[in-house]
Amino acid sequence: MSEVLMIFVVGYILLSLILIPFQYRYVEQMEKMRKANEMKGISQGEMMENMKFEEQVLHANVQGSMLFILPNILATIIYKVKHRDRTAK
Repeated sequence: MSEVLMIFVVGYILLSLILIPFQYRYVEQMEKMRKANEMKGISQGEMMENMKFEEQVLHANVQGSMLFILPNILATIIYKVKHRDRTAK
């Protein structure tokens, strides 16, 4: 039983490592959209309302899927570490 659990845990970690670059690009694009909309005076709620239905569904799946939790957290941490000098200015 513990061997099966270990296989699932190791598999999830490997899958998460593979997904980090994709999640990083997603986090990066969402941050660019947020900054562009912030300059226009559009709030995040309005940004979500202005998205097409397909984009809203994709966003909800990426953010809400249990499969993407670890890669999303790691990608967000990597993004914040890489861009902390730019955000501090």
